[in-house]
Amino acid sequence: MAGMIPDDIDFGAYERGTECRAKVRAASAFADDLAAAFAPHEHGKRDPSMFSTKLRDVLQFRAGEVTAWAGYNGHRKSMFTGQAALDLCVQRQRTLIVSLEMSPTRTLARMVRQAYGLAVPMRHQVDAFSRWSDGRLWLFDHQGRITPRLCMALLRYFADELQGQHVLIDSMMMVCASEEHLDEQKQFTTDLVRAAQETGLHVHLVAHCRKPQAGEDKPPTKYDLRGSAAISDQCHNVVTVWANKPKAQRVQSGQADETDMAQPDALVTVEKQRNGAFEGRVKLWFHEPSMRFTDERATPAEPYVLGGMA
Repeated sequence: MAGMIPDDIDFGAYERGTECRAKVRAASAFADDLAAAFAPHEHGKRDPSMFSTKLRDVLQFRAGEVTAWAGYNGHRKSMFTGQAALDLCVQRQRTLIVSLEMSPTRTLARMVRQAYGLAVPMRHQVDAFSRWSDGRLWLFDHQGRITPRLCMALLRYFADELQGQHVLIDSMMMVCASEEHLDEQKQFTTDLVRAAQETGLHVHLVAHCRKPQAGEDKPPTKYDLRGSAAISDQCHNVVTVWANKPKAQRVQSGQADETDMAQPDALVTVEKQRNGAFEGRVKLWFHEPSMRFTDERATPAEPYVLGGMA
């Protein structure tokens, strides 16, 4: 089953960081990397992404980068990033979820629903998922705030001891206690980017957006993130998740017509992608029973093909 990282490990060795090394190198030392940059998909290799046909070719999760996932409170950021984590695990990416507001059991329960496309998977399916997750998925067994220092130590521990590749931190406000402490947020973001670069991890950071005075009927932008501007400035990628609540309210009240139903349930916007060509918006639909996002209104939430998982 998915690995569990207890919250009482001595992270002292990882808090001390790494020694400085010589960084000045001859240009010729980068020859292989330079050649690969012009042939990024040689031999079928590509950076991991999501399985959505609208996102998989335009948004990649490159090693050594940080992606900020932002949105208003209650707009399904955690559901969407949980689906992203599941997609990464299917691609055999070693992934750690640091969910500081939700228990590991609840986090896994949602991922099992997403994996099978069902509201209530059967017991044998749950057991099969647990076996399949071995060597792919870990969870930090802790709820509540942690310090920025401990967060950095956790990243290095996962990279060094468990050969990790992706870490999802949900959320920033559980690490930096107050959005008013801008210097703390700036330093945390700086340290996060540095840790990603030094370890090769891709760090996914869930962040919140300010609630606008005009309401939440329009998607946020990277300028709407709560707290320090350093979050959007320093992170390599910024992606916003917006739920179409006006549509949901009309559906729930029985007032939705065909025009309403044709509208997407969510908009995912790549606001910034430092090392990718695409920046723009994609429309997605939400399958309530499985808590999964799909590409089209009529797209069924088919079970994932998970290496013989039944």
